[in-house]
Amino acid sequence: MACAGVSASLAYRAWESLQEVERYARKRYRHWDQRWLHRREQRLVAKLFADHGLGGTILDAPVGYGRFQAQLAQFGQVHALDANTFALLYQRSTPGLAKSSAAGRAEGLPYRDDSFDVVFSLRLLQHIHERDERIAILEEYKRVSRRWVLASLYLDTALHRLHRRMVRQPSRITMLSRRDLEYEAATAGLELVQVRAVLPFLHGQRLCLFTV
Repeated sequence: MACAGVSASLAYRAWESLQEVERYARKRYRHWDQRWLHRREQRLVAKLFADHGLGGTILDAPVGYGRFQAQLAQFGQVHALDANTFALLYQRSTPGLAKSSAAGRAEGLPYRDDSFDVVFSLRLLQHIHERDERIAILEEYKRVSRRWVLASLYLDTALHRLHRRMVRQPSRITMLSRRDLEYEAATAGLELVQVRAVLPFLHGQRLCLFTV
């Protein structure tokens, strides 16, 4: 499986052509269980944006193939960042996606302080296995955001952990305890506002809303 590379500790192989991005975009969520998870993520993202009044300028980092671009555009002007050249080419060749796109890594964002109202980061941090690297990324999100950071992480869930042991997975993920999450957020200077499970009790993924 290919994914947009952002950090040296990211497990997935980086896309090596525009065709790989296009193929991934077509196939990634074609099975019923992944479509279900995708719809759950979308509903939860929309609810968090609506409930807390998120909007304005939104940085999607890393953007990958832009799975949430259309939804985010309902709440403001979306800007895309990715370290992968072909992810950016896909953005620039696909109408209706981000207002702008830039090359960069999450731990060294190429933007000035307070550039965006919201930083949105989905399905990155569980692939960052070193605490210091996760905190460095959260610090960068805080630096460029004027108000909000919405990021997904995985919290330790017994059933999800058992599933990953029994079923071969394409990558390693890191699951945090709630205490770890709170510590890393506080160390990065973020205040944890809300944590929502995408699939309660079944899946470790959480959408975590922070204020700067």
